[in-house]
Order: sequence, then C-alpha cells, then structure tokens
Amino acid sequence: MFEMVHNRQLIFGEDTIAQLPALLKWRQLKKPMIAVYSPDAPCLNALCQELKKEGISWYLHAGIHGEPDLNCVNLGRDIFLSNGCDCTIAIGGGSVIDAAKAINMLAVNGGMIEEYQMEGRPVTVAPPFFAAIPTTSGTGAEATKTSVVLNNHNGLKKSLYHTSMIADVVILDPTVTLELPPSVTAATGMDALSHAIESYVSLNASPITEMYGLKAVSLISKNLAEAVRQPDSLTARGNMMLASYFGGVAITAGIGIAHIMAQPLGAVFQIPHGDACSVFLPISIQLNRDHAKKRYVELAKAFGVSTDDRDDDQIIDRLLQAIRTLQDTIQAPVSLKPWLTRNLSEEELLDTVKRTTGHITCNPRPLDEALILEAWRAAL
Repeated sequence: MFEMVHNRQLIFGEDTIAQLPALLKWRQLKKPMIAVYSPDAPCLNALCQELKKEGISWYLHAGIHGEPDLNCVNLGRDIFLSNGCDCTIAIGGGSVIDAAKAINMLAVNGGMIEEYQMEGRPVTVAPPFFAAIPTTSGTGAEATKTSVVLNNHNGLKKSLYHTSMIADVVILDPTVTLELPPSVTAATGMDALSHAIESYVSLNASPITEMYGLKAVSLISKNLAEAVRQPDSLTARGNMMLASYFGGVAITAGIGIAHIMAQPLGAVFQIPHGDACSVFLPISIQLNRDHAKKRYVELAKAFGVSTDDRDDDQIIDRLLQAIRTLQDTIQAPVSLKPWLTRNLSEEELLDTVKRTTGHITCNPRPLDEALILEAWRAAL
C-alpha cells in the first residue's frame, strides 16, 4: 500500500512566473500574501507588475530569513490575518516555501504552530490557495506536504505535514534561479541528489517514487556541474529545477540515514541543509550498501556509471567515486569539521538524532545506535 499527493498544477518554462496573476484572477482571489526571500528579488517586480494589470493587490512579507522557526510562522499567520489576505504565494528556496505553507495552514486552523509540530494537533480546515515558485533547485519543498520548522523551545528542527499543505500551483521558471551563487547551486543540488538516492533505496519506495528518483539522478548527474560552472545556462538551470521537483516527489517515500543525520545536526551546528546532505550522502551509501545492492546498481546506471563486466560491489564503488568527483567539481563539502563549533558527546548526539528523526524506519539498514554513531564518525 502506498499513497501519493501531487500538486494540482505544474507550470514549467522560462518567464512562466508571469502566468500566476491570471490564475489568481480566475479563482477570484484578491489579496495574496507574497512570502519572499528578499524585497529586492529580481523576479518580484515583474510579478507585481502583472498583478497590477489584473487589478490584484498584495501584501509583501519579506521577513523570512534563514530556516523558519516557530516565531517566524506564528508571526506570519498574524501578518496574513491582519492584512486581510486570502491566499499565499511563496517565492524563494525551501525555507521560504516551508514557512509559507505552514503560515497558510495556520491562518485558518488557529493555535500555535508548535501545537501541530510537537503535540499532533490535527489540521481540520483546508488551507487557502497556495502557490510555490522555487528560486533554488534542491529542496523540492514545492512538491511536498511537509514543512520543516526549527523549534525555539527545544532547539530541534522537526517536520509537520498534512495532505492539504501541498502547493496548489507550482511554477518552475529557470530564469528566477539565474542569480543563485555557485555555492548555493551546489548545496541545493546535493540536497536534490540526496532526495533522489535515499528515496530509491527506501523501504517505502513505490513504482512512482522510483520513477521520479531515477530521473532526478540522471538529470543531476548531467546538469549540476554545468549549472555551477555556467550559471547563465538556462538549459542546465531548467533541468535542475525539474530534478529538484522530481526529487521532492520521490522523497515522499521517506528519508534515510543521510537526512536522519543532516536534519538534526544542521540545527545544532547551523549547517546549511544541502551542505549537511552533501557530507552524509556518500556515507549513507557506504553504510547501506549491503542492504540495498541491486538498488544502488540501478542508481549507478541512472548516474551514468559504466556497469559493464563489473560485479555489484564494483559498480557501487564506481557510483561513490562518481559522486565524490561531482563534489570535488562543484566544491561541495565532504566533512562536518568546518562547522564543529563545540564538542558533541556521543550521548548528546544520540539523544538529538533520536528525538528528531529516530522514529524513521524506512532506511534499508535498520536505524540503531551503532548506525548513527558510524555515520557521525565517518562525517568527522
């Protein structure tokens, strides 16, 4: 048994952001809250001009900086309500999109976001219309029903989710990613690759997530380095947007040890999520390989690795080498050392990981203390 939730509408192509105002007008929506990473975002002016043409007003919420926390979401809900907004548009990376989907849900369901995150409060009212316009290619947040929020009270970064929180409309416009610096392009690309690989070896993988995951791996292997080295390549940018979206769909199969480690440790040491995933992705393959050999072989084929006259272990070795070569090419991190600002005991590590992601059971190798400690030591 498996369940899939897809966006109602996906629009892909250059300058397609200009189509959004007409979609709002057709739905008789009159005042979106636009959550954006910066009021100076190059794509924002063009969108606002089109909104004016359609006679639609808006409220600009440009206060989402870094990964969203409880205060960010609860304040966003107040802003939405006090300004009479009737829908939400997110323009930004995964943090902006995650914050916006949580704000949009909270605006009509009431309470505080920590009640949904930590206490299991149910979503009882369908959220307003929500459109996501990603400006990075990696998190896949536009394709998921999940919002990752930092809890200010306990320091944990934990997900909350509901089927109705997925974006109604997603616009993948490669022109909005042209301003991304190489380091962000690299980090978000490694996040997308982690989504694709972890979902494919997940114990909850389905024929649908497998299809999306393999295609994401193929696109990333052919386009990420070019997107980093040739940032004005709309072809590479567009293919990475598709890869990110496909990876976002695929990760509904669940995360594995790479994300199990990256998510909580990213919060502890303030590591950008994509960089943390870059560190743990090859480690995850090495730790899981004996539990999912045939699946890693299929991933190697999708990555473009030669499989002629090789046994499974040799093919997996080649996959690992191909990933390390990609990391070297795009200068993606392979160790946690640059972020270790304090000592973390093994007891504290285990407690942090277990409280945040210890409930996850779809990693191909059973999640236990030994696996967590192996991953930690390898990342050092």
